Amino acid sequence: MPAARTSSAPLPTEVSLARIISQGLVPATAAPDVVAAVSRQLAIQGQQVSAVPHALLVRAPAATPADIEAAFARGDLVRSWPMRGTVHITTAADHHWLRAALMHRTDAWVRNSEADYGVDTALCERAAEVALGLIDDQGPLRRSVLLAAWQEAGLMEAFRGEDVSAYRRRHLLVRLQREGILVQGPRSGNEHLVMDTRDLPDADSGPAGADVAHGGTGHRAACAHIAYRYAASHGPVSAEDLARWTTLPKTQAARALEDAVELGEEQAPAAVDAAGEPAGPRVPLVRAVAEGGARGSLRPLGPGESARKTGLLYMRADLPDLLSAHRGAAQATHFLGSFDELHVGYKDRSCLTDEDGERLICPASNGMFRPILVDRGRLVAVRPVGEGLLWKGGAAPSARVERDVNRAVSRMEQRLAGRAERSRNHPRSVGEETPRRRLSDV
Repeated sequence: MPAARTSSAPLPTEVSLARIISQGLVPATAAPDVVAAVSRQLAIQGQQVSAVPHALLVRAPAATPADIEAAFARGDLVRSWPMRGTVHITTAADHHWLRAALMHRTDAWVRNSEADYGVDTALCERAAEVALGLIDDQGPLRRSVLLAAWQEAGLMEAFRGEDVSAYRRRHLLVRLQREGILVQGPRSGNEHLVMDTRDLPDADSGPAGADVAHGGTGHRAACAHIAYRYAASHGPVSAEDLARWTTLPKTQAARALEDAVELGEEQAPAAVDAAGEPAGPRVPLVRAVAEGGARGSLRPLGPGESARKTGLLYMRADLPDLLSAHRGAAQATHFLGSFDELHVGYKDRSCLTDEDGERLICPASNGMFRPILVDRGRLVAVRPVGEGLLWKGGAAPSARVERDVNRAVSRMEQRLAGRAERSRNHPRSVGEETPRRRLSDV
């Protein structure tokens, strides 16, 4: 699944290093805990349940797998389909307003679901009644228990003479989460239990206020907040990147990013953010351009400098300084899980790898991505679950890279197994520099 390009020249590796810093993958920008890590990203792709702990631990170096279990058990983190028809992890605080702001982008899927499988409003209301009644009686449910209850309630009957039960099961699960009735919460083995959403903050409690659904008075503001959080945690990004991440039309994504630049100049509300720290001035966003191809550079636009129509990037204003101060940590070897945001969070991934690398990450048409190894900002290998390393180009590029890759894999495997207790002054990863004060607030 090669990343689409909007021009013939690849993005500079400098952009990949900057994204590594924005993503919280170095000590200076790492999050203090897993809830803060998710909050700063706004959403982290999570369709492979087993890969979720990996995505969170690399962004919260002091955290353990037990911390992740506890965050879901408390209801601080949830798993659902808030956008793009793809499963994501969000904080409970962000779930409803994000879902409401982007729900319209799956309206065509809803219409097709009704036409092809009979998943209409009446069926969804009956499914919701069964699910909520069972949750009231038993608490959060395994998916198999919920599906069996729907079967027993007669919701899997033939449609137009055909057995559509396999489709109905998935469509009902997605539809009721899309519409804010159900959500996935506590982990049980390699599964998130299904629960109701009554205890989650409602859609009017988000940063944009009330009426954030498409056509509502708060929708444009909600899109600006989405764009701000995305650019601050993923930047440098383009309008095409945001459009892919959210499925917003490119013109609307471009407007949202321009609104986000203005939003970054405003004072944040006087409240406590998800990291438990007093909110203050938001980190401003700036526009930038990439110049010189793969070996080129990233240049922020100066005050009053006119922005060109194509190739415009957005990022946090302090990113050039962060890159200068923490280049060594960004260039270090990073072992990232399947579907990590550093890879799947963009339309243009040419700064990270080329088409051969994309095929190595996702060799089949089933959309299943492999865990990746990144060194000096570029993909060097993948490590399929249960298998050994597969090197880009067929062999390790050097003895140093092979050593650092193996160390990075070993260290993360220990953390995922809960065998590596990390202190608040966590030890350095391969190639990382000594941590300075945390700069993760966005």
